[in-house]
Amino acid sequence: MRIQIPNFFIVGAPKAGTTALYEYLRTHPNIFMPDAKEPHFFAKDFKNYPSIKSKKEYFDLFKNSTKEHLAIGEASVWYLYSEVALKLIYEFNSGAKIIAMLRNPVDLSHAMHSQALYNYNENEPDFEKAWKLQNIRTKENNIPNGCRAYQILQYKKLASLGYQVERLLSIFPEKQVKIIFFEEFIKNPKLIYEEVLKFLDVPSDDRVNFPKINESKTHKFPFIGWLTQTPPKPILKFVRFARENFGLNINKPLNYVRSLNDKPQSRKNLRPKFREYLVEEFRQDTEKLSKILQIDLQDWLH
Repeated sequence: MRIQIPNFFIVGAPKAGTTALYEYLRTHPNIFMPDAKEPHFFAKDFKNYPSIKSKKEYFDLFKNSTKEHLAIGEASVWYLYSEVALKLIYEFNSGAKIIAMLRNPVDLSHAMHSQALYNYNENEPDFEKAWKLQNIRTKENNIPNGCRAYQILQYKKLASLGYQVERLLSIFPEKQVKIIFFEEFIKNPKLIYEEVLKFLDVPSDDRVNFPKINESKTHKFPFIGWLTQTPPKPILKFVRFARENFGLNINKPLNYVRSLNDKPQSRKNLRPKFREYLVEEFRQDTEKLSKILQIDLQDWLH
């Protein structure tokens, strides 16, 4: 029996619209994407972060795809940032199409700090203080117990998109890569969605509804948030056992509990002087990205 493998990947960046695009695409009748977003199978350098470890588990994600599915894909936001994932994906399927979603790095790093707090990867609530901890944390010191990979706390590196896109285009041919800017996606999601369908060679489904997805949030009850975001090892072992031996997706009830416990939260604005500092921190990398893609990114430099 032919093993059906993904022929496209949404590789990141985090907090740049990947969840929304994943949700839009997975309902298309000619596109298959597994229920489990972010398996991170190829991010081998992210230690405990990948939720899928074995090839069997990974192939099982796509076993329900059919000949009606012209495009089979997955979305894992750390692939673009990972030092090894893109090369491993190329070795896995050199003809795969890659979708990379980019965002102003100042906003991206700030949003990622909020997400890291929500996921219990971060324990420093003040972003300025968390930024100053990066050097210490490069040596894997001062890492919160719940943090699944120390790279998540390297806010400058994870938002250095010029370096990441340069690596991406050194591995995959430009014709196999679709770059999307978060700001344009938010402004006109239908236009970007149709562009992605064309890139994937699937017909339009005339979708008109593009709800906002994965906005900033926190927990109504912190203990429930902690329990569902960082389940104890016995629970994780049970989840894996149920999935491998009985095909049960325990993540669905966990996700349902998470959704009930979530509440919207607006991010606190950055202090103007700190924002100016961050713009300068990312200036060289932004100029690199501008040169690589031959586009004007002056809006990111103010």
